[in-house]
Amino acid sequence: MWRLWNFFKRIRPQILRLFLIIVIVIGIAFRFVALDGKIYWHDEVYTTLRAAGYTGEEFAQEFYQNRMVSPIDLLKYQQLKPGSTPLDTLNSIATEDPQHSPFYFLLARVGMFLFGHSIITSRFLPVLISLISLPFMYLLAWELFQSPQTALLATAFLALSPFDILFAQTARQYSLFTLLVIASGYALLKAIRWRHPLFWAGYSLACIFGLYTHVLFGLTMMGHGAYILLLSMESSRSFGKRKRFPFYQLLLEFLGAIVIAILAFSPWLIILINNLQRVMDVTNLSSYPTSLLNLSKFWILSFTSVLVDINFDFNSIQMYLLRLPFVILIVVALFKISQETNRKTRLFIWTSILVPFFMLALPDVLLGGGRSGVTRFLISCFPGVQLSIAYLFSTHIKNNKNSLIDGEIFWRSLLAIVFTFSLISISMSANSQSWWHQIPSSENPQIVQRLNKNKSATLIVDRGSDYTNLGNIISLSYELNPDIKLMMVNSEPNLLLLPIGPKVFVLNPSEELRQIIKNENYQLEKVDQQSQLWELK
Repeated sequence: MWRLWNFFKRIRPQILRLFLIIVIVIGIAFRFVALDGKIYWHDEVYTTLRAAGYTGEEFAQEFYQNRMVSPIDLLKYQQLKPGSTPLDTLNSIATEDPQHSPFYFLLARVGMFLFGHSIITSRFLPVLISLISLPFMYLLAWELFQSPQTALLATAFLALSPFDILFAQTARQYSLFTLLVIASGYALLKAIRWRHPLFWAGYSLACIFGLYTHVLFGLTMMGHGAYILLLSMESSRSFGKRKRFPFYQLLLEFLGAIVIAILAFSPWLIILINNLQRVMDVTNLSSYPTSLLNLSKFWILSFTSVLVDINFDFNSIQMYLLRLPFVILIVVALFKISQETNRKTRLFIWTSILVPFFMLALPDVLLGGGRSGVTRFLISCFPGVQLSIAYLFSTHIKNNKNSLIDGEIFWRSLLAIVFTFSLISISMSANSQSWWHQIPSSENPQIVQRLNKNKSATLIVDRGSDYTNLGNIISLSYELNPDIKLMMVNSEPNLLLLPIGPKVFVLNPSEELRQIIKNENYQLEKVDQQSQLWELK
């Protein structure tokens, strides 16, 4: 019996390694599960429309003309525009969506050119990008902790993260954003350690691609800047392996890499500044006051989504009771990082989480708004959280203690429980037609179901009042029966065109359209309290 126990103790590291490899394989597999299972939602529609070289105004000029069309007609704007070039893609983003950097859209255009467009092919690109993040997470964790077990744990947490799998299956730039946050952190640490121009060039290149992927990558760069400044509070010591360098030299090297990145991004930065009013009109997040209580709820849901994402109602107490243990786990992990790691490591973790978070959260708290309540805006923070949790489990699992709370068996069991919740979360998401991140299209599956039940129904659509009708009607067109008629109306709709007999519905009507309908002695009745669909009576 004693020999058996000793044998088990010897092979425990191999068992854990095998377990983590299995977890990583499961996470990879789930990225490909039900790729077309969720509705192709509003934001994804715009990704494809931009990549194809179209503009929203072109769509409006063609369709919002008091005419009857088929859902299939609208899907023309989800295929490459005949005769278009990548310049058309750039023009579409620059004139209508300048807050979105163009790199991912150009990659999506290449994918459309090579493979055509379908829901699966559009989502396949972010899946592939998310897979590249895994080895970079391993390298980053190794650079920080010099531990293969911690590096493998960090990779496993990223692989099975409900948030990362969700956005790996979304035809948007967020999996690329995650990759470049991780890759830039790794490049920065290598540049600090080796102090070679080649590594600084790699860091600068990662920042260039990061900025051209999403302007919020600037938050990651701010975190890196804070990291370098905090290192300066240390007495001047060697940051390289072979020579001693004064701090100002490191600071100059870092600033040089940042200046190069900003200069390379300046063409798009000029476009962004010149279209600032358009950016404010489209995003408009700061104009929606959000209470501190609701912000706190969003923060809890956002930071725990890397571990668990079981969807309840936003105001349900069960939601937060379920998330509370995971909040505690994250706090304990960050405390352990602060207590046990060297200064260089803990500063990197803390600045990578807190600087991006506070840059978004403080304006919300002080001035009002909801920037920090948008989970995908916090992507810069999440790798640091995953690295902290990986370190927490790694140190407890290899301490060989037998105590109840601090023992190896307890922490191995807790690790299995955390991964189980992650697995339940991604399984539930995989079997759902929509998920929380698909606002304003999360109710589209129910709208499709209701419309398709009414054979030959007519759906009236105008531009709406909140910039979402264009994306949502194309989203619906992927699933609507060809028999459904779409009446696309302008500011002076001709309701005499409505067919007699079949049911008539209206999608998210503008105030002007509601008033015209009322003046024509029709009534609008919501089909469901939470729905954007109305029935005309």
